[in-house]
Amino acid sequence: MKEYTKKELVPWPSTDPVENFNFICTSESGLFEFHFKWFNNRWNLWVTLPDGTVRQAGTEPNVPSWTGSQDYGLVIEAETESIAFDGLYHTEMFILTWQ
Repeated sequence: MKEYTKKELVPWPSTDPVENFNFICTSESGLFEFHFKWFNNRWNLWVTLPDGTVRQAGTEPNVPSWTGSQDYGLVIEAETESIAFDGLYHTEMFILTWQ
């Protein structure tokens, strides 16, 4: 697996998840905006990076996204193999900064 220099926890918003929601996280690297959408019986995710670039991210637990990128990665850690609609907030999401 690709090595990271920083792993920052993204706190979940204080509202309950709905089928389509956004929230912003301030990290050491800047502002990240997360857009979650529930369709096809799974969570889909797009992230706006601090420079304005939008990337789609996978939501399969424990599988890092953006390993081909030079700047950031993203991983959702969970003890399950998939994330149910009501299980999203029972996971931990991290922004990774690659070496």
